[in-house]
Amino acid sequence: MRSAGIQALAVYLPDGVRTNAWWGGEVPPQENKPPAMASASDSSSKRRKVNPYDAAMERYLEDPFFGSVERRVVTNAEGSVELGVEAARRVLDAAGISPNEVDCLIAVSMFPDRIGSGDAGYLAQALGTGGGAFNVEATCGGSMSGLLTACAWVQAGLKERILVVTTSRLSRAIEADDVTLRLCGDASAAFLVGPVEDGFGLLGAESLHTGKTCGTWLLDAVEDTAGTTLAGQKIRLRVDPSISHVLRATAEPYLLQTVEGALAKAGLELKDIDFVVVNTPTAWHAEFSANVLGIEPSRVVNTFPQVANIGPVLVPFNAYTAAAEGRIKFGDNVLMYGFGGQAEASAAIFRWPNVILAAPPKAASVINPTSPSEHS
Repeated sequence: MRSAGIQALAVYLPDGVRTNAWWGGEVPPQENKPPAMASASDSSSKRRKVNPYDAAMERYLEDPFFGSVERRVVTNAEGSVELGVEAARRVLDAAGISPNEVDCLIAVSMFPDRIGSGDAGYLAQALGTGGGAFNVEATCGGSMSGLLTACAWVQAGLKERILVVTTSRLSRAIEADDVTLRLCGDASAAFLVGPVEDGFGLLGAESLHTGKTCGTWLLDAVEDTAGTTLAGQKIRLRVDPSISHVLRATAEPYLLQTVEGALAKAGLELKDIDFVVVNTPTAWHAEFSANVLGIEPSRVVNTFPQVANIGPVLVPFNAYTAAAEGRIKFGDNVLMYGFGGQAEASAAIFRWPNVILAAPPKAASVINPTSPSEHS
């Protein structure tokens, strides 16, 4: 079986940045908290035994923005396809690969520009890639699902070079007055998966379904008054109050079980891991993960203060950031973990090959956009 892994990696951030000042600084610290934070506060106040999730969260309870500082947002009606194309072109250019040298495209969109079908065919058409194209839907864990699928196909010899494109267009899915908006942003990433040097790339992986979280995220089809989607409808994201209990009860076992399984299949132990990449949908997720795994926080990257929750883009964005900063180096054993509610949690061990990194994303040029078209 061939060795397979990431050959090149790119990230893209839209032009707008929404700082905490966008909300006018008028949010009382104890009001309008997301359910998970409100429940944790109750537990803390009653002096109950605090689990690792609550312990990492506690110092953010008085912050009305829950540790978020900035989040990039679309300002020019870019949809999920446009975001994905930007990242894909960057990774292809950096790798010196023409689109027709790609023999498969996997798209991961949260959420795509139309209800009922993903972005794969639209991306392939816009880019001019060769081979097939299909969508992977695994909520925030989708990039890990796409990465592992691509590696498996390359290892089996079914494909030679697969382009995985993942996008987050969360600002379009959440109402402007919803507290959840403070924790979410827009972004995209793309990576090429293909054969790598023997002994490098994917060494082992483990996935678990996250069925215990079903029903905690609610999706509605609503009218798109801003005209940013193709059929006049868009996804509206809501959360059920039960999310507080479910996330706090499942975060630790999902992380531990998948990591232990991946390490066993790779024939490694945690002491052999040089760096850890997890999705960081909250300000405390990196700290929580380090504490649960019993490793130094400096070995886990955290980009939440800069980009907030960018859904399935978080894992490749965090991997890119760590590699660009020199924290992930050639030959390092890297643990990657992604959690997707109502889908799956996956952990994988990679021996980092010579990954080509595209140029970093540009700084924001529009600060705190205010017109409806700019934050819908």
